[in-house]
Amino acid sequence: MCKLLVVDDEEMIRVCLGAILEATGHEVVLANDGREAIEKYVKNRDKIELVVMDITMPRMDGVVAARMLKEIDPSLKIVLMSGHTERELNDTDADAFIAKPFRAYDICEIVHQTLGESPALQWEDPVAIRATG
Repeated sequence: MCKLLVVDDEEMIRVCLGAILEATGHEVVLANDGREAIEKYVKNRDKIELVVMDITMPRMDGVVAARMLKEIDPSLKIVLMSGHTERELNDTDADAFIAKPFRAYDICEIVHQTLGESPALQWEDPVAIRATG
């Protein structure tokens, strides 16, 4: 599996999402906003293959951070997530979008599809990420 960067300003979402993705065999780095995401990506650039990032965050939102990350590395895969609409995705180079709330299974599927991997887990998970930020 590979190393992922998970970015969300809500600690509960960030930590839970990190744990969910680690359960699929990925190594996860956490960041709490777009600025920190860019800093952590630059430090781990040779290892991070995919970023899962919220759109609405303080200091630097996910749309701006996604643009900057794609400028650094156009081949980087980015999944944006939001409790709002997918229309925000049109202004980015993101590879995928997932709307909150979502089930753990759904984010795992999006990550695996975006990376071109086979799903690591074959399970039904009733747990949903319920934040709407």
